[in-house]
Amino acid sequence: MKALTDKEQMVMSVLWEHRHCSVDDVVGFLPEPKPAYNTVLTFLRILEKKEFISYEESGRKHIYYPLVEKGEYTRWTLTDLKERLFDGSARSMVNTFIQESGLTDSDVRELISMLNELETSES
Repeated sequence: MKALTDKEQMVMSVLWEHRHCSVDDVVGFLPEPKPAYNTVLTFLRILEKKEFISYEESGRKHIYYPLVEKGEYTRWTLTDLKERLFDGSARSMVNTFIQESGLTDSDVRELISMLNELETSES
């Protein structure tokens, strides 16, 4: 899998949310200022080449849909980030996140609860 650029990810977000879209649909769902039709078409072709999406023909239109789900891409991105920036250390990655994110007391309690659940499920 390859990383997506910010613009590619914006187009993928539309497809992840709406599932099946024509180029016009994607343009319509994107925020202002709207990119040109040809710009969106270029991004869709790039995403197709990267095997993130495919399409079905519907009359004269192509209807694009995701081949890679958002959760799958999120997991890949986090794993890639962990490998590249934290030498594969989940502990180092989580420690950096905790120190830099300004967690509230509620966030900390929720993380502790999640860790306890994880520990219980592994036992």
